[in-house]
Amino acid sequence: MIMGALSYSMFPENGEVHKKKTITEALDIRNTWDRFDSGWYEKLAREGYPQRQFTDKDQETWGFMPLYPAVMSIVSGITGLSLFTSGLLISNFCTFLAMLFLYKLSEEKFGKGIRTVTLLMISAGGFYLNIVYPSGLFVLLTTIVFYFSYKEKFAWALIIAGLASVTRIQGCLLLIIPGIEILLKYRQSSYKFLPAVLLGLLPMISLMFYLYLTSGEPLAFIKIQHAWGSSDLFPLQGFLSVFSGVRPGGSLTNACFWVIILGSVLYCYKRLPLSYIIFTVLYVLISTSNELLYGSARYMLGMLPVFIAISISPYYIRQIFILINILFLSLMISAFVTNTMTFL
Repeated sequence: MIMGALSYSMFPENGEVHKKKTITEALDIRNTWDRFDSGWYEKLAREGYPQRQFTDKDQETWGFMPLYPAVMSIVSGITGLSLFTSGLLISNFCTFLAMLFLYKLSEEKFGKGIRTVTLLMISAGGFYLNIVYPSGLFVLLTTIVFYFSYKEKFAWALIIAGLASVTRIQGCLLLIIPGIEILLKYRQSSYKFLPAVLLGLLPMISLMFYLYLTSGEPLAFIKIQHAWGSSDLFPLQGFLSVFSGVRPGGSLTNACFWVIILGSVLYCYKRLPLSYIIFTVLYVLISTSNELLYGSARYMLGMLPVFIAISISPYYIRQIFILINILFLSLMISAFVTNTMTFL
C-alpha cells in the first residue's frame, strides 16, 4: 500500500505528463487501486452478464468468471458497503485463510510451512491478493483442494475444485489434483467418486448453460477474448509474441517468469507428487495460449507447486527467486497504480 501511494504520487499515469497529486489523493485507496480488471469485476457484480446475443466485437463482462463478483454482490448487500470495499475485504480475508491452509499443507507434507507461505507473500504478483481481483479467493480454493487431496478428502476436493473453475478458468485444472490421487490410490474402485466428480463439473456446466440461454454462446468467456485483441487460442502461443514488437518488454519479462515457474517444478520433480507436476505443466500451457504473453506473476499465485518446489530447493535457488520477485513486486505495483501495462 505504501509503495502504491508513493508510485501514484510520484510517477505519471499511462505515460502522460505527470500531474502532481495531493496527499489526500495519494492515500485514497480506491483512487490508487481501482484499476484494470477491478472495474470489470465491480460491473459484473452490479449488473451481471449481458442479456443479449453474444458478439466479440466489444469488450464485455463475459470475459470474467462469476464467483468472485457474486460474493462481492452478496457481501455488499449484507453490509451496505460499496462493491469496491467489499471486494477488498473478501480478497484479504480469503488470502489470510489461504495462508493457513498453505502452511498446514507445506508443513505437514514437506516440513516447509513458514518458508512456503513467505515465498508466496513476497512473490511479484503478491499485491493482487489484497486488491479487488479474484486472486485471493482463487488461491484459497486452490489451497483447500491441495490440502483436502493430501488428507484424502477427495470428494470435498473435487467439489471445491468446481467452485475454483468459475473463479478463474485455470481452476478447471484443479480437478487433476484429487483425480490423479484417486486413480493412484483406488484404481478399480475409483468409480465411487463419480458423484463428487459430477458435482465438481456442475458449476462450469451451469455457467455454460446460463450463457447459452442468455447470449446464445456457452463459451462466451473464451470467445470474448477476441475483443481484447486475442486470436484463436493455442498452447504456448504467447511465447511467439515475445519478439513480435508488441509490448516486447512486458512479453520478455513474462516469458522469463514462465520459464522460472516451469523450471523450478521440473527441477524438483522427484520430490513432488505426479499430480503437482501435471497440474503445473497444463497450467502453463493454458496460461500462455493467449496471443499476448502477460500476467505471469499474477497467474503464478495459483500455482502452489512452484512455491513448494522453491521452498525445498537449494539455498541459492531460493535467494535468486526472492531477489527477482522483490524487485519485480515493486515494479509491478508501480506499473499497476499508474496504468502502465509494462511488466503486467
